[in-house]
This record gives sequence, C-alpha cells and structure tokens, in this order.
Amino acid sequence: VWLVILLIFINPGFPFSLFRVKSWADAFGGELYSIVTKYSGSLLLQKKYKDVEPTLKIKEVDGLELVKKFSEQMENMLRRKVEAVERLVEAAEDADLNHEYNSSLEFDYYNSLLINDKDENDNYVELGDEFILEPNEHFNNLLVNTTYSDIQLPTNVYNKDPDILNGVYMSEALNPIFVDNFERDPTLTWQYFGSSTGFFRLYPGKGGILVQADRDNREHFKQLVDELQAKGVGTVNKALTESFKILREFREAGQGGLCNQAIMLITDGAVEDYEAVFEKYNWPDRKISTLADVQENVMEYLHVLSRPMVINHDHDIIWTEAYMDSALFASQAQSLLLMTTVAMPVFSKKNETRSHGILLGVVGSDVPLRELLKLAPRYKLGVHGYAFLNTNNGYILSHPDLRPLVCIAMNLRTFDYLETVAFRDKRVLFLTNDYFFTDISGTPFSLGVVLSRGHGEYILLGNTSVEEGLHDLLQPDLSLANEWIYCITDIDPDHRKLSQLEAVIRFLTGEEPDLECDEELVQEVLFDAVVTAPMEAYWTTLALNMSMETETGIEMAFLGTRAGLMRSALYVGSEKISNRKFLTQKDKESIFTMDHFPLWYRRAAEHPPGSFIYSIVSEDDSGNPSLSTRGEGKRKLFTSHVPHHVCPDPFVDASFLAGSAETWPFGVTFAPA
Repeated sequence: VWLVILLIFINPGFPFSLFRVKSWADAFGGELYSIVTKYSGSLLLQKKYKDVEPTLKIKEVDGLELVKKFSEQMENMLRRKVEAVERLVEAAEDADLNHEYNSSLEFDYYNSLLINDKDENDNYVELGDEFILEPNEHFNNLLVNTTYSDIQLPTNVYNKDPDILNGVYMSEALNPIFVDNFERDPTLTWQYFGSSTGFFRLYPGKGGILVQADRDNREHFKQLVDELQAKGVGTVNKALTESFKILREFREAGQGGLCNQAIMLITDGAVEDYEAVFEKYNWPDRKISTLADVQENVMEYLHVLSRPMVINHDHDIIWTEAYMDSALFASQAQSLLLMTTVAMPVFSKKNETRSHGILLGVVGSDVPLRELLKLAPRYKLGVHGYAFLNTNNGYILSHPDLRPLVCIAMNLRTFDYLETVAFRDKRVLFLTNDYFFTDISGTPFSLGVVLSRGHGEYILLGNTSVEEGLHDLLQPDLSLANEWIYCITDIDPDHRKLSQLEAVIRFLTGEEPDLECDEELVQEVLFDAVVTAPMEAYWTTLALNMSMETETGIEMAFLGTRAGLMRSALYVGSEKISNRKFLTQKDKESIFTMDHFPLWYRRAAEHPPGSFIYSIVSEDDSGNPSLSTRGEGKRKLFTSHVPHHVCPDPFVDASFLAGSAETWPFGVTFAPA
C-alpha cells in the first residue's frame, strides 16, 4: 500500500492497474510464504505427524471430572494449611496454660522495625540487635531468617508493658512450630501470631513489615454514614429488636459468614438506654456507649464475643478475600502476589479464665493464590482455557483477568463476573466455552474451569517408548516449560535444584525413584520429542548452506508443542539476533509459563491451519525491541508462526479442525533489510 501511494505522489501519471498491484502483492506473498515454509520446516513436520497418525489416540477431556480432580487437590493443599494453623493454636494455648504471669518480667527480644539499626555511636539500638537476614527464593527473594520469628509493635504500644513482655515470652514457644510447619509443607509462606495485647509475631523473621488490612468494607461503611441525613424521629428500640431477630434467624439457620455477630448503633445521642431490649436479646449485657468505652473496653467485647467459642472449644477457621501482599509491594518485588489468609482464634485454657472467654489472639498463615492455581494449570486446560475461584460471598477470589489496581490505598479491585468476562480479550475472537464448577470442601471457596471448544477438549496420545523418547529429549535444541509441573520438585530439598527437564529425565531413567511426576504429561512430552526430532537436522542443514547463499535475513526457527516442549535453531550468530530476549526466561511473553501459553502460540491457534501469522516488533534507537512502532526504529523484527494440526481432513470432522484441538505452532524470525 505504501509503495503504491509513494509512486502516485512522485508521478501522478504513473500507469498502473489493480491487476498489476495484485500481481505484485501475490508475488510478494508467494515469496514470503516460500521463504517461511522453507526455513520453518513446516512441510517436514506435517509429514512426520502424518507418518505417526495410525498410532495416535484422541482422548476427550471430561470437564466435570477435571474440575473435581482439581478441587480435591486444592482441598488437600488447603487442609495442610489448616493443619499447620491448628498446630500453632495448640502450641499457643498450651504455652499460655503453662505460663505464669510475671509482672516484673524482663528480657531482651527483637523488634522487627529496629533490627540491625545502629545509633550515632555505631551501637545497636534497643531491641535492635544484629539479626542475620538472607534472601530466600521461596519468599520472593526477600531478606528473611527462617530459624526465628520476630516481633513487631505499633508505635502506640509500650514495649516494656508487662502484658507485652509476658505475651512475647510465652509465644516464643511458637518458634519450633513455625519451623516444623515450614519443613513439612514448603509451600507455606508467612505464619504469624497476633496477640490481643498488641504485638505481632511473624515467621520467618524479617525487617519492618506492613500488615495487610482489608479496607473495602470499612470505606464502604464510611461512605454510607457520610450520606446519611437526619429525618424525623428514629424508633431505635424497634430497629434493635428487629436486628436481634434477624441475627437470631441466621444463626439458627446456619447462614451468614463464619464469624461472630454484633450490632453497631451510631447516633448523635440516644434518648433511651434500651435496657429492655438488651436484657431480652443480648445477655450478658454488653454495649459501648462512649468514646472512652471504645478505647478501654474493646477487648472486653472481644472476650464476650469469643466466650461461647471458648466454652465449646470452637476454633472457627476463617478464610479472607483476595488481597495484595503489601510487604512484597513495599520491597518493590518483581511480581505482586495475590494472597488469601487462613486464621484461627487462640483462647486461654486456664480454668480460672475459661468462663471469662479470654481471647489470647489469632494465628494464621498466608496462602499465595499462585500456589493454589498451580493445581489447575493452564496447560491442562488448553490454549484458551482457564480456572477461577469464587468465595461464598459472591466475590471472585482469582481469575486470569482479575488484576490489582495499584493506588495509595493498595486496594484490590474485585470485578463482577460478567464485567470480568467482558475484558477477556481486546481483539475480536469468538470462542464457545464450556463451564464446569464445584465447591472445595472444607473451605468457603468454589472452583470453576473453562474449556474452549476445539482448543482444550482433546488430548493426543502417541505410542512412544521411553527409550526412544529419552534419546530425543537429550538433544541440545530442546527445552521444557520450566514453570510447568512435569515432576514435583519443591517438596524434597534434594530435588529443588533440578530443572523440570532434568527431573523428567531422572524420573524416566529411574535415577530418582522418589520423584512424583505427571505420567500423562510426560508421555505427551516423549511423543512430541520423537516426532519433532528430525527438525534439528533439517534446520542444521539449512544453516550450513546459508553461508553459501545470499543473506536472507532469517535469524531463527522455532516450534512449540501443547506439552510445553520447545525446539529452536539459530541461522545467524547469537550476537546478530534482533531480539535477544526472544524465547528466553527474561521474555515471559514468548515462552511457556504457568500463567499462559506464549503469545505467538495463542495467536497461531486462533487461525486456520496452513496460514502464517506475522507479528512485528520495532527496535528503538537503543537496540531494544519494542511492540511500539513510534519513533525512529532502526529495523523491524518479523516473527511468523503457523498453526499445525496433527489430524488431516479424513481423520476428523471440519469443526474439529477449525477449532484446532491440537495446535502446535512453529515459525521463524527474520529481519529483512
């Protein structure tokens, strides 16, 4: 188009016809298609899949069975978190039972806000002695100490208060439980004990932290109060009576949230004391009526609310809505983690205080949703499939398009489901999705799985021997998606050093018999490795012959399979690659990750087989690739990829082909002069 416009501008009388322009376009398109077909090796790959077609089996994915399987795995994982918290509850209550209050207790301990701080004389400040901190990959490379927990106190809490000192001293018994929990379940993250006296014990120990608090309901409540207007006369006694009745009905029906119930009355002045209402519905009589009551008697109210649970030995399990890990945000970590927290109350078991319902505090542990969604990986759901989590209050706990809005308040935007679906993709793409859902037993969460018809409802299984597959897995041009879980490597410390490819090889050779691997996924990898193995020799031959030919601009050939296997070959030296990040761990968009299939893979999967899809990345003056074409780009990197389908027309019906049930894109990158 630009060529034609330029010619018209230079010479308006230049004779041309639409036929001539079309012939130019056809010639250009034909030449481009010929080059890409040759250097990608698409015809060879199609032939290899055609050769193995008689040995293939197509397995249809049962979405309901799949979502139930994922749910059971999540239930088991979350149960381990609950068990860890229960061990903390037991340890804290036993420690309090065996602790004798000492009003003159004195001892040294760390304050996490002061550790490693020194004064002007180069001496450690009070409560701030040396505390060894090391980066830990499990905690997003934050500086932590996995041997100890540490203490944080708000600025308005006196650190020498006898209640604080006794609580800190008593809760030191939690340290070995913290460590033991982490050794039992390495997927555990932060564990904590929040004392009713005002201090916070956190494991692993680290420097100053921010404690997450959900502000949504509080801000919403403030807004409603601000909008109130005084009109007429309020019959408060009737309102209170109706409120108590509603709470009683919900309590008796077992409905509502997993929490205690309370009524808050906000008024500019009460004309009555409503004693009759409280005597009838709120025994024992407890109410806050002045600002002084708020400051002095809040904990008394907590004791009243907790008293029935203490007497009945009820330790309700509380799961929070999704929130952003503010400690990671404060540390400017590379990726913000969405979290949920499981927490349980800690009560005094001393006989002399049991009837008073003494609440000692709360213990809990944070659960990264990323760890939870590893159990419903995208690679099990197809290129456009995904999983999402809901809460029993109707909020979306996790969804691929649920993203935090980074602002001063650090609030998390919880989309309505229909709103989330509306933002699925900016490009026009019509997909027919099937939805499957179930509850996660023992939690207030439910799990949903989405399968796009034609993209995730079928799996190809090839009959490949371990010996043959192993031989081809060891080729140097091959890699596996290291974020995918072919084998579980994060439990046993000896396995954590292994890449996923190394783990698969050791599993197949029997070197690591204790490895737990996904045998179906490993079988898919073996099949892909064998079928795609001839590409290495084909690409190598082309690369050797290119030195004798005219420079074509072809830089790289690559392919990827649904099982996360990738092969690539360079036609030029690595120093000449236009985009040196492409297909590297640094370029998350171009490789298989836990969260998505590569962008080039997804785009190719949306188009009919045999058609090449081209994407253009411009290069800025600094030589850094960019998706933007603005500015003075020196040259442009073209990437083409073609969807390849295993099954030819006679093997399946047209709808199966159009849906690209098994799409394995591959292509080339080149930088034309």
